[in-house]
Amino acid sequence: MNIDTIAGEATRTKGDFKAGLGDVTGDPKLQQDGATDQLSGELRKGIGQVRDFVKNNKAASYTAAGIFGLALLNSLRGKRTKNA
Repeated sequence: MNIDTIAGEATRTKGDFKAGLGDVTGDPKLQQDGATDQLSGELRKGIGQVRDFVKNNKAASYTAAGIFGLALLNSLRGKRTKNA
């Protein structure tokens, strides 16, 4: 675990809180800010996971990091479309 994984999880959790608070109060700006934080947190957490993988698996790191990166981008793109 590295700082990107930890910070990403914290940002995602903050986004969950903001989005939930926006839902309760009916504040669309707060809902959008929460969704943005969730997406940003997931991205940073994914970067941290890739860094950990590369550090621990030097032999397969380049190929796997590229595949994981593409999969992460595709999943985030789908997640963003659902929230829009």
